[in-house]
Amino acid sequence: MADRCEEIFNSPKVQDLHLRYFDPTMSAAEGHQDKGLIECLMVKCAKVLVYCAGEKESFGKDAEAAMALSLGKPVIFLCEEQQRQNFYREVHPLSRLINFENGVAVGAMVTSKTENVSELLDRIFENEMEYSLRQPPGKPGYLQLVETLTQSVVRLQTNDSLLPAAFWNYYKTQK
Repeated sequence: MADRCEEIFNSPKVQDLHLRYFDPTMSAAEGHQDKGLIECLMVKCAKVLVYCAGEKESFGKDAEAAMALSLGKPVIFLCEEQQRQNFYREVHPLSRLINFENGVAVGAMVTSKTENVSELLDRIFENEMEYSLRQPPGKPGYLQLVETLTQSVVRLQTNDSLLPAAFWNYYKTQK
């Protein structure tokens, strides 16, 4: 994990941004409960979350990614295996959630390349993200906002007539 962090955050693409990062594997917390609390605080404070998929996943990493998405923060999944990358991009239920503040559907960006993580961080902090709008075939009114580098769906609009009504009924009353 430390090697990946070094590679990502020492990349010439992001060096001039002087980003600070937290590697949870380097935590000095004495116990797992304190470590969990620290990680929750770090997710709340972070501007972006980078999820590094490993040989096996943990509830903690999934929970952190879900928290970040629900807080409306960009989340980047780094997956070195194509099968795992497809799983996170297309299937994993926590790779698309809603921002709890405004009800907007949000999704994670998924890549297999460390250099893409650095590129995405640069684009995020320099306000240079690139997107395309896609409508899947045979789904009128269903729209996906796709981040162009990773082809990941980061926003979506459903064509299910009841689902948006339920969200708007809830979010209209929350003022």
